[in-house]
Amino acid sequence: MTDQERLHQQDLEIIKNLRIFDDDFMRVIFDGNSEATALVLNIIFDRDDMVVTKVVGQREIKGIEGHSVKLDIMAMDGEGNAYDIEVQRQDKGNLPLRARYNSSMMDTVLLSGGEDYSKLIPTYVIFFTENDTIGDGRPMHHYVMQDLETGHILGDEKHIIFVNGENKDESTRLGKLVHDFHCKSADKMYYEVFAKRMRHFKESEGGITQMCKLMEDMRIEYGKEIAERVSKEASILATIKTCRKHNIPDVEIHSEIKDEYSLTDAEAEVYLAKSKISA
Repeated sequence: MTDQERLHQQDLEIIKNLRIFDDDFMRVIFDGNSEATALVLNIIFDRDDMVVTKVVGQREIKGIEGHSVKLDIMAMDGEGNAYDIEVQRQDKGNLPLRARYNSSMMDTVLLSGGEDYSKLIPTYVIFFTENDTIGDGRPMHHYVMQDLETGHILGDEKHIIFVNGENKDESTRLGKLVHDFHCKSADKMYYEVFAKRMRHFKESEGGITQMCKLMEDMRIEYGKEIAERVSKEASILATIKTCRKHNIPDVEIHSEIKDEYSLTDAEAEVYLAKSKISA
């Protein structure tokens, strides 16, 4: 078996085990799929009449000065509300702060330059977490800005929702939805809209070809990201070394590399410390 054939077999095995809780597969299932997205939103908000008008997978929003973000699924409904739907497999990072950042970045693309703040629309950041992130066993948590003293809701129309992936109550629509997010096989799913998509990408020749192409593209992109990261680090360390040769104080070097390479204060400190180790 050639290396290419061996890699193809590995890809097929990976595809067989993919679930909606795997973010790259989740984007494939939902991208452009208004029906599946509407089902999710109707279940979360306990409705049956929500209509989704637009769904985009992996929407990247560039930060003006700093961190950019890739939204798994960005959607709009018929009532003018915007949604960011994410899946999170592991309890890594600070999800409440990540949700806050995603919410703020959504506003940057939803409000055009010069428009009044009254034009901001309601936004919902929804995280399906594989683990019980909040830790109280509840199936879902819906957060809004609230006055701690009076309980008054601020009304900024920003919502953050966490859906508990450990919810096992399959007597409810939400429990069935979470079950489907865990499934590797279409035959075990409750909702046909998911099962149909999963059969396409896991069982049809055309769908499997699409998935294999996606995985190859991901390997190429990952390689590029590593190369860019290594190149950037080498450039930063070289800049620090040059500055030190000219007896420039670290406080000034910190400011220079922070501005030139769009670093945070913490990142600049890490590079300064790393340069001393490698010297």
